[in-house]
Amino acid sequence: MKKRILITLAVSTLFFTACKKDKDSKPAESELSFHLHTLVGNTAANYTDIFTDNTGRKFNIADCRYYISNIVLIKDDGTEFPLTDKALLASPSQKEYSLGNVPVGKYKGFRFLMGLDSVTNHDDPAGYAASNPLSYQNPTIHWGWNNGYIFMEFVGKFDSTVAATGNPVADYFYHIGFDDLKRTIDFSNSPFEITTDAGLEIGILFDLKKVLNNVDLRTEFGTHTMDNMPLAVKIANNWQGAYSIE
Repeated sequence: MKKRILITLAVSTLFFTACKKDKDSKPAESELSFHLHTLVGNTAANYTDIFTDNTGRKFNIADCRYYISNIVLIKDDGTEFPLTDKALLASPSQKEYSLGNVPVGKYKGFRFLMGLDSVTNHDDPAGYAASNPLSYQNPTIHWGWNNGYIFMEFVGKFDSTVAATGNPVADYFYHIGFDDLKRTIDFSNSPFEITTDAGLEIGILFDLKKVLNNVDLRTEFGTHTMDNMPLAVKIANNWQGAYSIE
């Protein structure tokens, strides 16, 4: 009997030692988030002010929402850490976007998609929980499950006078979304470090004035993508230059 008890104790000790070892061997993690500022030049974008584009033409913003997805962290040794199943629906009214816990350590940088990959783009929004950015939104930011999501909705009113001396009273609308119009935003040379003592917040700027670069509001005031693909491509190409690190 005594010998059996000793064996049981020995097995228990090995079990708890193994559990502790497994727990200790798990990589330490800490929270990572984006602090995203949507701007018009040097001014915070909002739904109340009147702004001017690069030519001095006035416009306001009635709605601005855009998808960020496929976020990939690049570790210091060059290996990649993708944040799977993480999509953000950004807007001027929100600045904090949690990305969850990631391994501590040094990173060379990161990249993400402006828009959605083809598979996600053609998912059915009904398959997502209401709290998920990929679920149905109000107002809608989806063309129907077989057509895909609107990667960026940017709408409002602008001054349509020839001399650009009037007030914003005419509608502009940019609904950009199509598999080929997703764009990679590359900050692979923007190093950062995740430590265990505190989470990290990466500051990112997105400038709508740069989104409108070389866009003439008076003559290029609207696209639902397929009805004006050249304008949609122009705006999508401007996304990459509109981002910067704060």
